[in-house]
Amino acid sequence: MEAENRQQWQDRYRNGFFLAPMVRVGTLPMRLHSLKHGADLVWTCEVIDKSIIGTQRIVNDTTGVVSFVKDGRDIFATHPDEKAKVVFQMGSATPELALEAAKVVEKDVSGIDLNCGCPIKFSIQGGMGAALLEDPDRLCAILEKLVQNISIPVTCKIRVFDDEEKTLSLVRQIARTGISALTVHCRTRYMRPREKAMWHRLNSIVEELKPLPVVLNGDIFKYEDAQKARTSTGATSVMTARGAAANPSIFCAKGGIPARDAVVEYVKIAMNVGNPYSNTKYTVLQMHPDTRSSEFRALQSSKCYQDMCAALDLTELYHSEAKQRISDYADPMQAKRDAKGAKRPPTETKTSADNSVKRVKA
Repeated sequence: MEAENRQQWQDRYRNGFFLAPMVRVGTLPMRLHSLKHGADLVWTCEVIDKSIIGTQRIVNDTTGVVSFVKDGRDIFATHPDEKAKVVFQMGSATPELALEAAKVVEKDVSGIDLNCGCPIKFSIQGGMGAALLEDPDRLCAILEKLVQNISIPVTCKIRVFDDEEKTLSLVRQIARTGISALTVHCRTRYMRPREKAMWHRLNSIVEELKPLPVVLNGDIFKYEDAQKARTSTGATSVMTARGAAANPSIFCAKGGIPARDAVVEYVKIAMNVGNPYSNTKYTVLQMHPDTRSSEFRALQSSKCYQDMCAALDLTELYHSEAKQRISDYADPMQAKRDAKGAKRPPTETKTSADNSVKRVKA
């Protein structure tokens, strides 16, 4: 990597407020929603290397969405509107598979991030995520393989150890691989989200790695938290997960929009890109600000986009613009309803005006 490219790549991770990778929530609509409100970069949900390898790249001419499909299932979806700012997060345990996976999406994203912090059992048993923290040589071998063989920036996301010196030793080794930035989730592998993030642990990491950009992640719930975190830790940039999941307008410096408005906006974006309904519903239920309201209950019981739009007073938009952009794959219940309606036989009825017979659908 040329020194000029290295500097340019590092600069994109400075002075930013980023969307963190989130399981199920961090799909295309959330990323586009966050970018609309000022996110500087957006991370994808983690995608396992073996999942993306062997996919077929398909472009939807109606929505512009680029999907990577395997065995009839969407593994990853992106859109040209996010190409310059989307970072593909990968789960991997081997350098060779990591590189093969990165090559699949290299032309459609602006960066590759290695997940070295996920504590879930599946990742740990596969030697991925937080398991890599205990195997720094393998972790760094993966990063080196990526840095030396792809044409876009490589980063990684870690957690801290209880032992500060062990953490500093790890980050020094990681920095020598040539990555463009390091994200630190300020919790240990064993800490849960309800436990307060240890921002103070970042100060020594920032000092140790200068001038490499260091991104703070953990307990950023409003715009002001991002500024406070950077000031108190020296972090180059800040990343939020739960803050954005509650309201993606958290990224707006001039003040966000009401949470309910954010839900409506999210649904419009999801329909515009034909996002799978099940994923949209899951995210909407995470975002909605009033879980005791009749609207929330209607969303809970909804089976398809038409039901969801009825709950949010978006029925006219659904029929006039959105429905034709949503595939049967994305909204299977609506597809079943449409098919059932199409199979109904015509029924004879008499008009009340002149007893003439009309043929109408039942």
